[in-house]
Amino acid sequence: MVSFSVAALRPGILGFFRITRFLPVVASTLCAFALGILPAIAAKGLNSLTAWHIFLIVFAGTTLHCITGHAYNDFADWRSGTDGRSHGILSGGSGVIEEGLLHENSLFIIGLAGMTLPVLIGLYFYSLRGVNVIYILLTGVWAGAAYSLPPFRLAYRPLAGEWLALFPAFITLTVGSFFILTGSVSRHVIAAGIIHGLITLGWIMQHHLTDIKSDLSAVPVKTTTPAYVYKKWGLGATRFIPAAYFSFAVIAGLAGGILINPVLALPVIPSCLCIYIAVMTDPSDVRSITGAEIKMLAIATGNAAFLSILLALGF
Repeated sequence: MVSFSVAALRPGILGFFRITRFLPVVASTLCAFALGILPAIAAKGLNSLTAWHIFLIVFAGTTLHCITGHAYNDFADWRSGTDGRSHGILSGGSGVIEEGLLHENSLFIIGLAGMTLPVLIGLYFYSLRGVNVIYILLTGVWAGAAYSLPPFRLAYRPLAGEWLALFPAFITLTVGSFFILTGSVSRHVIAAGIIHGLITLGWIMQHHLTDIKSDLSAVPVKTTTPAYVYKKWGLGATRFIPAAYFSFAVIAGLAGGILINPVLALPVIPSCLCIYIAVMTDPSDVRSITGAEIKMLAIATGNAAFLSILLALGF
């Protein structure tokens, strides 16, 4: 009886872990946290901070992203039909519905459940830091739900998904974690969060390239920014969308390096490398797109790790 129960639960457990998408979460969410938490430790001293608080912050933000955000994204994209038509290697959803690991209703429930503990954790930190924590929490909840679910469905509108949901969420992870731990805000941390957020948007746009045709055949149509550019100027122009976001990171890095701290200019180098990788991508070749995305993920992770350490060391 016990073995039967375990066997019955195994697909659901596997499906749950599949929707987390570990590598993108490391390159985006965990790196964003590193840029806020390591400087906070340096500012306050490790002995004056509570390890439990650090864990709760990371747990809440990661849960909203890799459980709520991804579950709702899989739910919405499966219903619209884009995931079922995608030929992407890293894109096209986690495949948990198509492979029978989870039902679409289960995904919706998982997404809703993924909000519960972060909300409770947010209320706890509200008692310590005040109303600003509520704004931080609402940004995460908004991004997790509004990116994919109606009535907003921001991911289905050009520019809206990245600018109204993803970018604010990534900056909030960095700045919010620093604020909750220290009770203050740092110009260095804000700038680092902006730079990392722009780099992250770059590889996310790269991620969208393999799904353009399936997105445009979805109901409702999923008009991501690359899909919009494809309709207006053709497939060849889509490679310049990731390049544009990496270019924004170059501008932010130069501005931060000149106006705040020279160390903030260091991400200019990896951002330029990502621009080159994006421009050299063949947008008609899934393997070319995916190989470039993997390189971008590695560069983004290395950049955030290096920058967070330098900021923590006081450079």
